Amino acid sequence: MNFKITPLFLIIMFSSLTLIGQDYKWRTERLVEKSKEALYQRNWDAAVQYMDDAIAIEPDNHLLYLEKASLFFGINDLNKVVTALEKAFSIEEKWPANYTDYYFILGKEFFDRGKYALAKKPLEIYQQKGYKEDYLKMAEIISQSIDYAVEELEKQAADKEEIKSIESEKIFRSIYFPFFTLYPSEFLYFTGQRTGSLAEGIYRAKLSGNQFQNVEEVPVINTKENEGAAAISADGRVMVYTSCNKRDGFGSCDLYISYYEGDEWQKPENLGAKINSSAWESQPFLSSDGRFLLFSSNRKGGFGKRDLYYSIKVNGEWTSATNLGPEVNTFADEISPFLTLSNDELFFSSNGRIGMGGFDIYKISWPIYKGVVKNIGLPINTFSNELSYHQKFSGEKYWAREIQSEAKYPPAKIFYIDADEKSVINLVFGSVVNANDSFRLKAKIQIYDLAIDSLVQETYSNSIDGDYKVVIPRQSDYAFYVDAPGYLFHSKRLEVTESKTELNFALKPIQKDETVVLNNIYFDFDSYELSEKSSNEINKIADFLIQNPEVKIEIGGYTDEVGSAAYNKELSKKRADAVYEKLIQKGGVNKDNIKVVGYGARELPSGEYKKMVLFKVI
Repeated sequence: MNFKITPLFLIIMFSSLTLIGQDYKWRTERLVEKSKEALYQRNWDAAVQYMDDAIAIEPDNHLLYLEKASLFFGINDLNKVVTALEKAFSIEEKWPANYTDYYFILGKEFFDRGKYALAKKPLEIYQQKGYKEDYLKMAEIISQSIDYAVEELEKQAADKEEIKSIESEKIFRSIYFPFFTLYPSEFLYFTGQRTGSLAEGIYRAKLSGNQFQNVEEVPVINTKENEGAAAISADGRVMVYTSCNKRDGFGSCDLYISYYEGDEWQKPENLGAKINSSAWESQPFLSSDGRFLLFSSNRKGGFGKRDLYYSIKVNGEWTSATNLGPEVNTFADEISPFLTLSNDELFFSSNGRIGMGGFDIYKISWPIYKGVVKNIGLPINTFSNELSYHQKFSGEKYWAREIQSEAKYPPAKIFYIDADEKSVINLVFGSVVNANDSFRLKAKIQIYDLAIDSLVQETYSNSIDGDYKVVIPRQSDYAFYVDAPGYLFHSKRLEVTESKTELNFALKPIQKDETVVLNNIYFDFDSYELSEKSSNEINKIADFLIQNPEVKIEIGGYTDEVGSAAYNKELSKKRADAVYEKLIQKGGVNKDNIKVVGYGARELPSGEYKKMVLFKVI
């Protein structure tokens, strides 16, 4: 549970502590004064030496160790602060009122280092004597967390899961924010700090077990500045990442977006004022098709220090960022969100909840109003900081953990646990071509789940080879819509029942007498009442007519062979009329461009009958 001390607080605290009359020997008091003077003059080495000389004279004076802790606050060395406070506490637990905040700091640091038993006593004293609201709130959470952590450790002793890590030390000092993609092939994208450097960049590699293969810096995205915390859509076509202090930025760190076209990433763009603010935005997550964005921000108006926000892409535009609310966000920090492929669970890291220490990873059912936040526990969570959780498509769990270190910025590694059972990936793939010459096309592909009548995926086929891959959240009936400028849209209905399904599309250029079979217009038997599930197809026809106002079409209605010819012809006309009436209700559709015909029952050479409705360019 990270807590930061401001420089102003350090100076005031050190000043107030050293000015009070302490019961020192005169030589000790003089050395303490010299240490204080050296600190104000920024002569850190001299300040430390004077303090050590004072302690050598009175090694059992707990007040000197409290003074030493204040000194190390001034030079930003938290490890030595804890060492000094621990020594003071071992000599005398009753400290003057001016030192009360040190009880909290000592207890919290013990807790964050996994020393749960040692953390309990100083926190109890602070809860009795302390007065700072944020300290008291955190102290209460830590006290509950100690009990939770002890229980988790007892459980783990009986049930241990093997944790593995990616071998990265030879190349990188730190790696974090793992993201796997499916297209053009499976890559691990991650943020890395090269050995001997604190500069961050975005990298990708293939994995062989826990070994990197062909590590490469992502071109175009990386610059001389720092880039990191990248989120990649499952199809590998959209990337959102963090970059700081850029000329086109809105604040300290902003989110940028880039699209994969052909065989390379395109020039990134700032996501704009609906997403970014004058504050810090970072650590994004993208849904598998790149239309839903989650991220962390410390902008004003939130519930804590850093909160989670979301935005949805509607008609090509991102909506204004919205706070996820108090069900997820606390008074502290919430960062690194991750939404499962099936869109049923949200994972994130927080240091404001009951946990093992530092940042833990939590989960909640999605949508969030359906459940409560749960700590995912050991073996993933420990007293270290656990961040950037990610589930691979096949079920393995990946996350980053900061390694305990004396360094000011601890290094991080990516750890993972193999899946108990391999997850079934509902993968649909194929290509989009010109029906006349098989030329490969870049086309938009939208997929609607007919069971819930909702758009669940949106992607594009590659402009070079026309290929696409999409991950389907669950097995169900889906409507696929494919369109490209200058072509008639193509619709297909697909029942996804297998883990891998090939589905290819051949688009017809907009030419006279070309037809489109409307596979997702639905009528009940012997009825001309349109089913609600037909609305998406109606919208696609309307969009086509609005985008191509010079094109005239014929809506043709058909029936099966049951009934007389006259009855079927009348029924088919009513079905075509029903589609027409829905179309002209759409704003921007010119009714003069639509002709309606009822054809009755038409048998095909295969013995089947034509679909109930189609449209033809006239």
